[in-house]
Order: sequence, then structure tokens, then C-alpha cells
Amino acid sequence: MRYVAIILSTLYLAGCGLSLPHPATLLQHPALPKWETALKEKIEHDLPERAEIIAPRNQSISRLYELIDLNQDGHQEAVTFYRTEVNGDFQIHLLVHERKQESWSLKVRRPIAEGKAIDQLHVVLNPMKTSNQLVIGISNLETNTVYLLKNLLQPTADITKVDTYDRVTIADLNQDQQQDMLLLKKGRPAKVMYYKDVLNPSDRQAMSLTTKEGDLFADHDLFEVDSIDVSKKRGLLISFTRDAAMHVALFQLDEGRLVQHTFGDQAEIIEPMYTYPKDVDKDGIVEFAHQYTPKNSSGPIGEDKPRITAYYTWNGLDVSPFLESGFELREEQYIDLEYNFVMRFPARWATRETIDKKDNRIRFINQETNGIDFEIEVIPKNQYIASPQKKKIKEGIDYVYVVNVTKSYEEYAANVTLVE
Repeated sequence: MRYVAIILSTLYLAGCGLSLPHPATLLQHPALPKWETALKEKIEHDLPERAEIIAPRNQSISRLYELIDLNQDGHQEAVTFYRTEVNGDFQIHLLVHERKQESWSLKVRRPIAEGKAIDQLHVVLNPMKTSNQLVIGISNLETNTVYLLKNLLQPTADITKVDTYDRVTIADLNQDQQQDMLLLKKGRPAKVMYYKDVLNPSDRQAMSLTTKEGDLFADHDLFEVDSIDVSKKRGLLISFTRDAAMHVALFQLDEGRLVQHTFGDQAEIIEPMYTYPKDVDKDGIVEFAHQYTPKNSSGPIGEDKPRITAYYTWNGLDVSPFLESGFELREEQYIDLEYNFVMRFPARWATRETIDKKDNRIRFINQETNGIDFEIEVIPKNQYIASPQKKKIKEGIDYVYVVNVTKSYEEYAANVTLVE
């Protein structure tokens, strides 16, 4: 032991601490793969001074680069967008780096267009499946412009300015295995530009919308391609607001031409409430929503009465919408935004439930029998105490949802979904 003490004393006098390192000092960020470290270093080296890397706004993750197999050879290239500024004017450029095992070499440096940001980035495979082309939307002040970037790895790379837009969607509308592009251009009148082949922008069609002065295209309004009827034909859905009512226009292809579908003598589906189309039953067909307050329903004083949202599928008939033969009810929902849950009703229960919301209890009363079909109690999590008289059916972030154990509520409880 005398020798151990001498050794420890010597270490201490030499300036060596006797305590073990704190566990936190041993924690390190996971090391990046060699290829990614090399790529980031190469991008930084090849960027001009004062250049700013920008990521497309529509990408779910903001990255320094996008990995894209531009020439379809099984190896991804790294595409980096950046902008430069000269006297207040911004220019968008790109870099393309090619991978050489663990290192990277600069393959392309190219200016694209004037602009401050990249609003959209879409990768489109050409019909021969030999290369990927890029469709990008560039924002500059209040204007968005679509550009088509073809054959980026070739000396004859082509950058084509296509059109300005306020909304853009790219999808195979005509189901010919090639991507179409549709642009919404606000104005008087508002227009839809249809390109039946996004890689051939010379073939286009313009359609005017029946909009009026004061109509609003809000950021949350709809502009997308989806299946819209029982035959699963695809169509373009466009929504906008006029006089506090939602208008939904539907366009379909007729012999390759985009035409607006009319519902009887109406050009749009018109709804008094702010409800939105969605595939509520997950069958690949979009339902249209209609809201109403069930008869004799009641809620807290000073608040809106409870509403039910009914979802209908258009069956293709040429009649006026909602509560007519042109729409078939798929599902009804009670959506409680205060307590973060949805109660789903199948079509066979349609319009039979009255809703009574009082304090933290919501009752669903059968209008035919006047009996309570289902009663749910919502309890704050920090106040919940387990009880043999109450059965917990759901537990959310803030609340616990319970029912009376003496009631046969299984069928209804199974239709409660949390929306947190």
C-alpha cells in the first residue's frame, strides 16, 4: 500500500487529477459518415464568398443538399441551391457534386434565375427512365415562377422558364404514367394552367375560374389532384372563399382537355361552413364535408352549439350537391376541439344523434328513443383518480376519457379517436 500511496502522490504533484471524468464529458454527437463529412466540406469549399445556401420550402427536412440520381446510373448526385446578392438583387444558383467513393468532386456550377428563395422542388423521371429532371418554383418578392431544369449533367443542359403561379401541383392527372402540372394564377379572373406533360411545357391549356371581386384564396384552401367519385376518376379540386362560404370547384379531363364539372345549375359546391374535402374513410376517394347542428343540441352558454360534420362522396351524377341524390353519405363526425377528440358515426346512424355538452360531459342522445346512446366524461390528467365506476377508454396528453362501467358503450367507445 505504501507504494500505491507514493505513486498517487507523484501523479497528483505532476498535475494529474485523481477523480474520474464526469459522464457528461464522455457524450459526443454521433459522428457523420465519412462521405457526408467530405461532402459538407466540399460544399463549403466550392461556395462563393457571401453565398447563402437555401433549401426548398416544400421539403419536409431542411438540408444543405438534395441527393438525386440525375442520370439514373444508380448513384446519387448531391444538388445544392444557394443565392448571391449584388446591389440588392438576388440570384439563385446550384452546385452538383458527384461521389467518388468517400470523396466528392464538383460536376456542375450553374446560375438558374433571379429570385430570393426556392418555393418548390419536384423530381420528375423522363419517359425513357434514363434521367431525372427538376421542376422548381422560385420566389422573388410577391411572384413565384416555375422553371424546368433538364439534363443538368450534360453540356447542353436546358433551363426553361415556364410560367408564374400562386399554387402548383404535380401529379399524374390523366393516369398515363407521366406527370402533369397544374398552376393556379390569381387575378381577375383567376386561371388554371394545365400542362399535360410537365417535361413538355409548350403543350398547355388555360381555364378561367368563375371567381369574383373579393374572392379569397387563403393559404389553407385546397388545390390538389385526387380521386373524387365512386369510379375513382381523378380530378382537380380547387377551393376558395366568397361571402364567408366555401366554394369547391371540380375539374376533370374530357378527351385530354380539362373541363369544369357543373352540379346541376351550379359551377361549384357551396358550403356555409369552413369544411374541407378529405378521404375520411381511407378508400382512395375524397369526400366533401357538410356541417349542421343536430336538432335540440345544446352547449355551454355563450359558445357555438355542437355541430356534426357529415362526409359525402360524389357518385358522378349531374345534380345539385348535398342532401340530393348526387351525394352518398359515408360518415358523420362530432369533432370536439376543446377536448381534442373525434366521435365517428357510420352512415347508418345518420342524423339520429342530438348532442348535449355540459361542463366536461358530452351526451349523444338518440332522437328516436330519446335515450342516451353514449356519454363520455373528460377529466384533466392531473385530476384523474381511478374509480371502479368509471372505465378509461382513452388517455391523451392533457385529458383522460372515461365512461360509466354499467353502460354498454363498447360500440360507441371504439369510435372515439384522439386528435392531439
